[in-house]
Amino acid sequence: MRKSWILGLALPAALLGPGCHAKFRKNAASLGAVDVQVLTDSGPTVYLGRVDTGNSLVANIVDLAVNVSQALNEADIARRIAQAVDLEKTNQALERGFANTLKSGPPFAYVPEGGNARVQMEVRHYGMTAPYLGAQASFDYDIRVRIYKADGERVYSAHTQCSTGAGAPPAVSQALGLVSNVKQIGTMTDDDIQGAFDVVGEWCGQEIVRKMRKHAG
Repeated sequence: MRKSWILGLALPAALLGPGCHAKFRKNAASLGAVDVQVLTDSGPTVYLGRVDTGNSLVANIVDLAVNVSQALNEADIARRIAQAVDLEKTNQALERGFANTLKSGPPFAYVPEGGNARVQMEVRHYGMTAPYLGAQASFDYDIRVRIYKADGERVYSAHTQCSTGAGAPPAVSQALGLVSNVKQIGTMTDDDIQGAFDVVGEWCGQEIVRKMRKHAG
């Protein structure tokens, strides 16, 4: 497997309209085999929700205290995730999910290296998000996918978001069932946290292939 490149510290979405992928549909079948480059350019982000109880002086004071505490908790959890997660492993999980799903195609084949074209996956965000205060958090990835021909011409650009809170298959949900509550992060081992993000990353690689095939027509 190709070694993934990491730009910095740091696994389904709004899509571009069908007309935006006309170039990809035209070129997809002629690309031959593709290899993969995974880029991660940010650290983990954590959002645990906020409270807004009203506009009175007392409410504002209470809200401020709670929300400051939330922000501190978020910083602590982000540091814990950054400490536990080996980005090389999560990037490999993302590529593995892509490779095992694409295989020999369609619309083209995957090779570990030396492809005629390159699929670049830029992990723009990964972390945990709670929809509101006290809710269970989801593990999520935000990935921009681009495909470049050997001469550097870009023929594909799409955006994929993978979240265990929206559309995760039963196997993923089951694997993460005991770690989705942010209160449990402090009791998880490094291997537990690594495994959680690896599971989501591999699933996200599968989702990227599913959407790519849809865009290829």
